[in-house]
Amino acid sequence: MFFESHLELLQAAAEANRTRAAWTGYASITPPDAAQSDAIVGAYDGATLRLSSPTESVVTADEVSPYTGKALNVSYGAPSVDEALVGAAAAATALRDADIDRRIGVCLEALHRIHLRGQEFAAVTAHTTGQSLNMACSGSGTNALDRGLEAVAMAWSAMRRVPENVTWQQRFGKSDVTLRKRFRTRPIGTALVVACASFPAWNAYPAILANLATGNPVLVKPHPRSVLATALAVEVIREVLAEAQLPADAVQLVVDTVDAPIAGELATSPEVRIVDFTGSPTFGSWLERNVPNTLVFTETAGVNTVIVDSVSDLSAAMRTLAGGLSLFSGQMCTTPQNIYIPDAGVDTDDGVVSRDDVVAALLSAIDDLAGAPRRAGAVCGALQSEATLQSITALADAAEADGTLVRGPAPYAHPDYPQARAVTPLVVRVDPRRGSTPPDGEQFGPVAFLIDCADVTSAVKHATASIRSHGAISSYFYCTDDAVVDKVADAYADAGASLSANLVSSMPMQFAAAYSDYHVTGLNPAGNATLTDESFVAGRFRIVQDRRQIEGK
Repeated sequence: MFFESHLELLQAAAEANRTRAAWTGYASITPPDAAQSDAIVGAYDGATLRLSSPTESVVTADEVSPYTGKALNVSYGAPSVDEALVGAAAAATALRDADIDRRIGVCLEALHRIHLRGQEFAAVTAHTTGQSLNMACSGSGTNALDRGLEAVAMAWSAMRRVPENVTWQQRFGKSDVTLRKRFRTRPIGTALVVACASFPAWNAYPAILANLATGNPVLVKPHPRSVLATALAVEVIREVLAEAQLPADAVQLVVDTVDAPIAGELATSPEVRIVDFTGSPTFGSWLERNVPNTLVFTETAGVNTVIVDSVSDLSAAMRTLAGGLSLFSGQMCTTPQNIYIPDAGVDTDDGVVSRDDVVAALLSAIDDLAGAPRRAGAVCGALQSEATLQSITALADAAEADGTLVRGPAPYAHPDYPQARAVTPLVVRVDPRRGSTPPDGEQFGPVAFLIDCADVTSAVKHATASIRSHGAISSYFYCTDDAVVDKVADAYADAGASLSANLVSSMPMQFAAAYSDYHVTGLNPAGNATLTDESFVAGRFRIVQDRRQIEGK
């Protein structure tokens, strides 16, 4: 029904996947202003969204805007595990029997409609996650839509690689045998997609749509404190399914609470055959260990490292790094955390700069950003959770007590929301050789540890050991010697980590391009799945065949 109208877009996306070149399928979204955003979110005050199989249970989500401090006051139908699974099972046959083009068309039309409502989705995303309106239009808007399209195109390419029908002939003895063979894709079963609180669309869109495109009914479980943006996406998909004369319950919203979580029970239900999870390493690791006979895709968190060896322009490099530390208040899985600076300082075009002066340049760049309220608001956004602020405050108190505090997590003055839960980076300086070390694992939020090290070799050794223990999603290196960059890239690859070198531009250092950048390697503890390679889609379906001999042959 929708396939032909979006075929040109789909073909272009498939070609971009093949070439890994720069391409986008969606025009940029103009951010709404603060007043428009408030009005959009306010329109949902008191609403009840029922986006699942029938249920009498309703949950008013604990969604509070990080900007206004006000509850969104939105309720959702909250099916039990059994109700959700029954609804998925009832939708499974019709979804399975729909041809590939029909399912793909539903996915493409849903992405198109979400894009048309981009400002609405951005406003809701900002007031549930703390993303700035700019980021909600880009990272959770066009870039997330591109990631969804990327996965749909990857699934389409994988499924159409096998012909639907073929005539097969081979000689046996003195006669030819001719068979007519038919090949059909078959889904593996109900899928569960668990979204995270701070960036719910970027990972969820590819997972939801890859499952739907390959014929698997989907249960979408948002974070209990960040529901509305995900709910609106589910609502759009259900509307498109119904228009395509497919059961709306092929995609359902399953809402829970912090006190009564439902994800573990769903994931371990025998009927659930696929789990996509974005969130904490603790639950992600539990899923990887405890749901046998289920296809599990995880992206959790890691310790992203930066090694600064040499740069052409120190000020430019430190501005880029300061922006990376500040972007969305450090709540991105690609945010740098552990920054290694050698004893000898950093080589620049103007000579060697001492480590203390490098640190001073970084702090100055952070302060410059934090001191410009409108720019800070666009870059930093707000903290999604009060718990993150408490954690950062505790880290700062501990660092001040042991003398390692370099910069406290000071708030900035948000130009539109003076009451916003806003904070700029905490910076701590440690030297493992003298007994001070950064904490193990990711420290969520705007937290940076400056690590004194002997040289690049020792920094690489320490950083790759951390990757093997705790994982990493993005790693960064500044060095003007290409031969050294190649050597360090090899060391990171051996640790199962990607590496970005010498990022100094208007592009945020965390930016990951759909159709081109592989996000998460699956080779370290930060996750086992990659957005988006063929393994992300291929396991969600199988090929069944039937063959019959042509009579008289």
